[in-house]
Amino acid sequence: MSSDSIDFVISSETRLRILAFLSRGSSTPTQLARAIEKHLSHISRALAELERKQLVACQNPQYSKPRVYALTSQGDRVLTEIHRYRARMNVL
Repeated sequence: MSSDSIDFVISSETRLRILAFLSRGSSTPTQLARAIEKHLSHISRALAELERKQLVACQNPQYSKPRVYALTSQGDRVLTEIHRYRARMNVL
C-alpha cells in the first residue's frame, strides 16, 4: 500500500468521512451526502477521485441511478492504516 493513498485520503475530510461511512456498508451518493452533511456535488467529486485511486468501487455500473458505492479491499487497508496511525499518535 502506498503512502500516497493515505496522504490523498487524509488531505480531505470529505474523502476520509466517505471511506469511514462505507466501511460500514455500501451506500448511494445521496445517502452519503445526508450522512456526512455535504452537498451532493462534493460527494460525487470525492467518489470519482476515490474511484480513480481504486479505494471505492461502484457496485452497479450498469445502472445510471442509483449508483451504489462500496469500499474496495485497498480502501479498507488504507482506512485501517489511517486508524492505526491515529491510534499511535494519541498514545504518544
